[in-house]
Amino acid sequence: MSRPLLVFVHGWSVTSTSTYGQLPARLRREAGRRGGPGLDVAHVYLGQYVSFRDEVRVEDIARAFEHAIGQVLAGAGGKRRFACVTHSTGGPVVREWLDRYYVRPGRLAECPLSHLVMLAPANFGSALAQLGKGRLAGLKAWFNGVEPGQGVLDWLELASPESLSLNLRWIHEYPALGLTRGANPVFPFVLSGDAIDRKLYDHVNAYTGETGGDGVVRLAAANLNARHVVLEQPPAPAGESLPTARKQLRKLALRANVRSARTAFRILPGLSHSGTDMGILASVRDDDTPHPTVEAVLRCLAVQDEAGYRRACDEFEAANALHQQPARRVEVEKIPVLPDRRYIHDPQSMVVFRLLDDAGTRLGDVDLLLTAGPAGDPNQLPEGFLTDRQGNRRAAGHVSFFLNHAALAGCEAIVDERGRQLRGERIARPPYGLKLQPRGPEKLVEHWPAELGAGLDDLLGVIEPNQTTIIDIVLHRVVREGVFRFTRSLAPRSFSKDPPGGAI
Repeated sequence: MSRPLLVFVHGWSVTSTSTYGQLPARLRREAGRRGGPGLDVAHVYLGQYVSFRDEVRVEDIARAFEHAIGQVLAGAGGKRRFACVTHSTGGPVVREWLDRYYVRPGRLAECPLSHLVMLAPANFGSALAQLGKGRLAGLKAWFNGVEPGQGVLDWLELASPESLSLNLRWIHEYPALGLTRGANPVFPFVLSGDAIDRKLYDHVNAYTGETGGDGVVRLAAANLNARHVVLEQPPAPAGESLPTARKQLRKLALRANVRSARTAFRILPGLSHSGTDMGILASVRDDDTPHPTVEAVLRCLAVQDEAGYRRACDEFEAANALHQQPARRVEVEKIPVLPDRRYIHDPQSMVVFRLLDDAGTRLGDVDLLLTAGPAGDPNQLPEGFLTDRQGNRRAAGHVSFFLNHAALAGCEAIVDERGRQLRGERIARPPYGLKLQPRGPEKLVEHWPAELGAGLDDLLGVIEPNQTTIIDIVLHRVVREGVFRFTRSLAPRSFSKDPPGGAI
């Protein structure tokens, strides 16, 4: 089979192909010089799509991509395949295209995509997306003054129904597909930086300096190694008194614990989301200067079979573990005249909670508390365990927690280059659990309190560093007998203030 073409797909709110910088030319030159199996270096295509119009959504861009790539492949003659390098939102766009046109219709064997190399992809969204169009347009870290489109912004908001739908299919359905097997394998890769370009830091918006990411996309939100957990509350036993049932913490039973297929994921130290100095894309130069993005992309494109893909996964995991050792987590920012600033980059985890009941209703009026220790006490959680918490504005009951995994799991003391202690030892305080407490007085239709129970006695067992865990918590929907009653009295009476009665 002929070697694949090389296609580039940019990120959100881009208006010029200059966004790709020197990476296309550099890859073409390096691939041609190194030879061997790989790219058709004579055919490189730069994508250009519109995302800054409110009416354009991710699925619309995927439809347009299907049309455009069909024209490219037809023009190249015959049944050609292509390798795709994406940046930022380009990753979810191509994943949506793959899912819509080849996975769901059962046509994966016909898929023309051979390699999908995603640079800093917002696969689970970005914390910045909630800031809104006006504030985002001014952030140099991403937009360079271009007003972003609301349609794509909705997809990118953390815990959006659209992103979760695609990612849940990735977790549940894709392992059985065996993307990297068969006659026409598809090799997915995620490459993401974990450095902050302090020149692009927005002092009004702390997300641009948040550890555990590149200033725009968190490592855990880029990584496609993920998990889905379902916890369900059983109904109250028959004959239990109503006051007891409403106050008792019911144990949540583990109904599902599913991991995604293994996906190659590599942290590229020293690279940020954007910018010509540190950007994972824009900092590449078309010369012989070694660059981690170039080397990593070429390593991905060199994979030709399932065994080679597994080797790449192993190499990337080993490099990530070495990079995130406690001794290597300290970043030093040189400040003229003033003392240097030091930052500690601990591995972080993202947990997306979806609170709903057994009728499928999203629950926005439930308090969710994380707990620690044998007594299940929120006050026992270790210092610094919570980096951020954000609820989705369009989906009630969808809440994202960004957790410091090192604080939860425990970590040795962190010292600087001179051996001086910067932070003391972090002591784990297991088991980690959760409690849910519905708000407000008793209602005609209500939900009762719950806590973590049998089958999953410690949340840390399903939370991995640099990964996202989706946890669905399904509460029992309680309907009180006062919702519908009959009376034999023929005299008119108001029933608006009748007591709610017992549970039915």
